[in-house]
Amino acid sequence: SACEKGGQWGKALGLLADMALARVELDAITYIAAISACEHGPSWQTSVALFSIMSVQFPEPSGIPLGSVINACRTGSAWVLACNLLRKELNRWRTLD
Repeated sequence: SACEKGGQWGKALGLLADMALARVELDAITYIAAISACEHGPSWQTSVALFSIMSVQFPEPSGIPLGSVINACRTGSAWVLACNLLRKELNRWRTLD
């Protein structure tokens, strides 16, 4: 969250990698913080990749990371991908009920 507010998306990814190397269990909040930090950086693809990993590990619906990744796609002018992600997530959420 601090990395997001400071525009330090690279630092957020470094912390995420360090946590994984130290075998710290990454939870949904950790992924959400990293996705949000990448939202305004030049690496919108990283937000999409993190969201994909998070969706597999934590399948319960959450609009917060989805909104962040869609905003990251907007920043990268990847509207088609953003629409596809939204459609895919809505369909996935329907199957979880």
